Amino acid sequence: MKQHFQYKYGDKPLAGYTIQRGVGRGGFGEVYYALSDSGKQVAIKAVQTYEQIELRGINHCMNLKNPHLVTIFDVKYNDKGRPFVIMEYVSGPSLADMI
Repeated sequence: MKQHFQYKYGDKPLAGYTIQRGVGRGGFGEVYYALSDSGKQVAIKAVQTYEQIELRGINHCMNLKNPHLVTIFDVKYNDKGRPFVIMEYVSGPSLADMI
């Protein structure tokens, strides 16, 4: 089943990043594969629900370093005040596909 995402290829919902494609959706928002203006590949999570809970959890994980965890680079807000979590992009099958 094909998922429909809020943003599509070429959209720039956050200054400095261009959406390439949607990669997943969860309880807190949508995750996209994107490129920074400098060409860095990143995953961007558009936080859409339970904003304070998600951002509190992100804040707790911000400086964790472990080869089994995705690196969280930053939390940024767009011109509409919406939060976006900038993370390491890891290619490959989804966790759901692996289990």
